[in-house]
Amino acid sequence: MWRKWFVAAICVMVLGSCVWGAAYPVVYFEMEDPVGDDYGYGSYQYPTNIAFQPYKGIFDIIGFKVWAEKEGMVYFDTRFATITNPWMAPEGFIHQNLRIYIDTTPKGGCVTPVKRGPNVVFHPKFGWEVCLKAVGWNNSQLITLENGVIKIRTLKTEVLGDGQTIRVSVPTERIGVPGKHWKYYVLVGSYDGFGEDFFRKVTVQPGAWVIGGGTGDGFEPRIMDILAPKRGKHRQEAQLKSFSAEMKKLAELYPVGPGNQGGHGVLWLGILAAALAGTGGYAIYRKPKGLSWFWVKIVKNGKTSA
Repeated sequence: MWRKWFVAAICVMVLGSCVWGAAYPVVYFEMEDPVGDDYGYGSYQYPTNIAFQPYKGIFDIIGFKVWAEKEGMVYFDTRFATITNPWMAPEGFIHQNLRIYIDTTPKGGCVTPVKRGPNVVFHPKFGWEVCLKAVGWNNSQLITLENGVIKIRTLKTEVLGDGQTIRVSVPTERIGVPGKHWKYYVLVGSYDGFGEDFFRKVTVQPGAWVIGGGTGDGFEPRIMDILAPKRGKHRQEAQLKSFSAEMKKLAELYPVGPGNQGGHGVLWLGILAAALAGTGGYAIYRKPKGLSWFWVKIVKNGKTSA
């Protein structure tokens, strides 16, 4: 029995260590997001103009994936419940004002957005070095922080054939190959051509061109949905409601990434691998002869189980 556990431990550790060196296509990070949470910290309501029909799903992030199919280009795919394009933007979307802020370097970067548009700040331990600004009407930009200087370049964005996914394509020569230590802030607001950084305002009551359900004090986030764990202290509602008008404090966001998807994923695999490795180590100490037979069997039969 111990042999099977030992094999499982080895497999887990090998898989975990080889993801970033695997042959293409390769997925660097992938995470699902709860369906139906396009309500900010719980009370936001869509603008009432007919352009926002069906008044749900448009700002609902349901999945995010960072991957590559070949060397030299990395894709950032954000999947929404619904995408509409009533004003016929060439990218295939217009309502979503999508931002992907990336912390690529531990203990560095900036903790505030490029502009105050989203009305939030980022966790002090996870400042960003790369910002992907995905907006319709040729307003998308790749923004990088290089030696304290912000550089802005053009960015390719498009809606995929599924009609639900906004893809951002970035050359790796601009940002590097995604590492297992990278962290991601993925957030979406409502596009407003006259809003600060294109973010639509939030007020107490919804109107034709404003989001409802806010506090009216100007400190609430202008964000409809973020990529976040479904439960726990970093769930969406908790993050977006962490602002305080009394203390003049904006909501502080926390990133996601490999190993911190709300306590699941790679982190637990690592813990499991360590535990199983420990069990295997104990078995090796107790039964060295059995271990020798185990390895001979693998080599002879080409199998990975005893």
